[in-house]
Amino acid sequence: MIRLIFVAFSIASMGIFSLSNLKVEKKEMKSELTINSNLLAINFCGEKVPLTEMRIAERYQNMIRNYDTSSFRKLMTSAERRMRIIEPILKKYGVPSDFKYIPIIESAMSNEATSHRGASGYWQLMPATAKSLGLTVNGTVDDRKHLVKSTHAAGKYLKELHRQLGSWTLVAAAYNAGPTHIQHRMNSQNKDDYFKLRLNAETTKYIYKLIAVKEWFSNPERSKEWGSGDVLDKMVQIREEKKLSELKPDSKQLARVATDS
Repeated sequence: MIRLIFVAFSIASMGIFSLSNLKVEKKEMKSELTINSNLLAINFCGEKVPLTEMRIAERYQNMIRNYDTSSFRKLMTSAERRMRIIEPILKKYGVPSDFKYIPIIESAMSNEATSHRGASGYWQLMPATAKSLGLTVNGTVDDRKHLVKSTHAAGKYLKELHRQLGSWTLVAAAYNAGPTHIQHRMNSQNKDDYFKLRLNAETTKYIYKLIAVKEWFSNPERSKEWGSGDVLDKMVQIREEKKLSELKPDSKQLARVATDS
């Protein structure tokens, strides 16, 4: 009888010990899968980027990696002086400083850049748009190639786009695709959030380009961490853990067995 009691006590003790270990293990796992909130605190012109959504996080990571090149680092160095000229001009028109990166992605900060459609200069303005903003564009003079004049024109244009659309992320999209196109998309899809709109591939990528360039300039350490893939990997693990925790006990055990095997 005494022996039976001792065995029962031993089994109970082992159960308590195992449970205790399990709790510790779960606690450690939870802390291990924590993501620094600073890594997700990315915005464009004060508008938060919803990086907790996997598709958006994946696009952002890909774009961060696209700009992690030696040629882009050289461009960052050479563009600094011109961006110091651009920023106060944009400020004069009430345009956030994040838009100073447009000439980086549009023309690599070169006044000689020209597109097959006819856009030219630092800001890649089309001839008709440039003329409507007060720039001279003819056979002998092209103000689109003048940094100060073209930036004043861009400031006016961006300010007007914001008056029409009411969101700076939508302004960025409209700068790429045109305000009429973006407004049509908003109306047809009944959405006014850039990150929820279905847009063409080029315009979909446009805001990610701007944010990635901004981040490499302003927060290179955070950009390196995103580029490493660790942030997205942790997000995937956390999502899987959350799914597992929401399963019924029997299903959870089967899921663990399937994972282990």
